[in-house]
Amino acid sequence: MSTIAVVSKKQPQQISFNEKEFESIMTRPLTIGQSPAGLVVSSQRDQIEAIAGGNKINIRDLSGKTDFSQSRIPAVLDFFIQKTVFQISSYGVNFIVSVPCKEPAQWIRDNILAPNLPQKLGKTILGGTALLNIASEPKRWNIRLEPSDGDTINLDFNASEITSQLPGKERLCDELREQFIGLHQFVNDLGL
Repeated sequence: MSTIAVVSKKQPQQISFNEKEFESIMTRPLTIGQSPAGLVVSSQRDQIEAIAGGNKINIRDLSGKTDFSQSRIPAVLDFFIQKTVFQISSYGVNFIVSVPCKEPAQWIRDNILAPNLPQKLGKTILGGTALLNIASEPKRWNIRLEPSDGDTINLDFNASEITSQLPGKERLCDELREQFIGLHQFVNDLGL
């Protein structure tokens, strides 16, 4: 899954939408509802989901595509920002991927956690989950590695940047591609 999320310092004004407005940016049939996270609008045909609530807007591409040149995320995001008069304080490019790995909890233990942790604790470490914060200017990467029940590591990657101005649609497509390449290189550098 790939996502672009934007955050505002203050909650935007509440406005009402009607389904016809969404049809200008997303393909029918649309599912529109409320969740604890806010308004949810999705199009199965586009494989796009928008969640707008509180001070955050998330636009998700659920297709799994890794060619971002024609991504619909920037256009849908722009629609929501314009309609809510959203004042951006930061935005992030996010990916959730599963990476094949034998014994993922032990792999994280052996490759990410401090090697002297068992000695410090006086306990045997069986596995673990890791959250890494990495400078990748002008972005900050927040990467969560979590073992799954199978032979995979679930990796949640966020590349965020503090700014009051969102790049244009074409640049956002480029950023999706660039950050995905960065994620791919990160996974390769880890030896996964």
